[in-house]
Amino acid sequence: MRVAILGVGGVGQVSACEIVKSKYLQKLVLADISIGPAEELAAELRRETDVEIQVKRVDARDVSSVQSILTDIDVLLHIGLPENNFEVMKACLNTKTHYIDTASSGPQWLRKQLAWTDKFKAAGILGIMGLGCDPGFSNIAARYAVDQLDEVDEILIRDGDNSVVDYDGFCSFFSPQTAIQECLAKPNFWTADKGEQYLPTPFANKEEFEFPEPIGWLDCYNVEHEEATTLGETIGRAKGCKYVDFKYALHPDFVNTLKVLSYLGLDSDEEIEVKGVKVAPRDVVVTTMPKPADLAGKIHGYSSVGALVKGKKNNKRKEVYVYTIANHDEVYYKTEFQATIWQTGIPPVVAVDMIAEGLLTTTGCIPPELIDPLPFLERLKARGMTWDVIEKTAPLRQIS
Repeated sequence: MRVAILGVGGVGQVSACEIVKSKYLQKLVLADISIGPAEELAAELRRETDVEIQVKRVDARDVSSVQSILTDIDVLLHIGLPENNFEVMKACLNTKTHYIDTASSGPQWLRKQLAWTDKFKAAGILGIMGLGCDPGFSNIAARYAVDQLDEVDEILIRDGDNSVVDYDGFCSFFSPQTAIQECLAKPNFWTADKGEQYLPTPFANKEEFEFPEPIGWLDCYNVEHEEATTLGETIGRAKGCKYVDFKYALHPDFVNTLKVLSYLGLDSDEEIEVKGVKVAPRDVVVTTMPKPADLAGKIHGYSSVGALVKGKKNNKRKEVYVYTIANHDEVYYKTEFQATIWQTGIPPVVAVDMIAEGLLTTTGCIPPELIDPLPFLERLKARGMTWDVIEKTAPLRQIS
């Protein structure tokens, strides 16, 4: 199997370090518009493996640039900016290369990506949209939970972190661009009668949610996310699901900072002219923030992502919560990465495992929940990303 990773930031580095452990790997291409970090990583990996490793400068905004590295590649992991997904997908179509990304630029863009399914089927290739931790693991966890029930009422995706960080300024544990964009967008949710809808303002429907110990109770908010776009239709409706949403646990300081950025217009991605120079305000903010990979070793606490599915089994109320949890310090000790980007970089490698083993043979464009969950979750655990299940049951109450 010959694999290319486009985008060698923190998450891309995690995926690269993990996939070189695979016996099926014959060749690995590390591609980025800035090749310095990729060269350093390649030098480290060559000391650990005999697999051929190449480093290529690629501009993900340019189809021909991406296409230039795909002539003999079987699978491309696009772990760069979601705004370049379509250019990269087109390059994969032209070269008949399987495509996996970890996020979209928003629900409307995810729907457009999935609409390319006939093109991918005609090319005989697979495209998986949003296969990181969340989206990604969260979708597959939801599918596993739904499969345990006869009827489904709600699918709730929850992401929480109780960590403190050795940094005094504004920071994000994952892509700052993505964090600002999705947290300040109008949150989406899904209902069976009206489909996907949007709340009028960000940071809506605050609730306390109990994450697995030692995290415990955290304040969560509705946030725009891919899971609410697809889960209701793909796996929920057939079992009677009425509601799907996604909520983040966000620290009050993080929320207040984002509100100030929005009030000042500093969250905008539209360019303005400042002293004769055109610049997008959001780019300025992101430039002042540390890269998530640079926070490794500075974050102390636990990160958890899970899917809580409520419904019925054998005419009894039942809740199934499928989750993963990781300790930032332990992950750093073992891998030298922080837990959030590590949790994001492992799932796409597991999909490559399944393709290599002949367990993922479908073609077209799919969200992660259409992957068979059990073999995926088994291989995820084998890669060191553990997960667990909490089940709660109660007799069905009849109200007369």
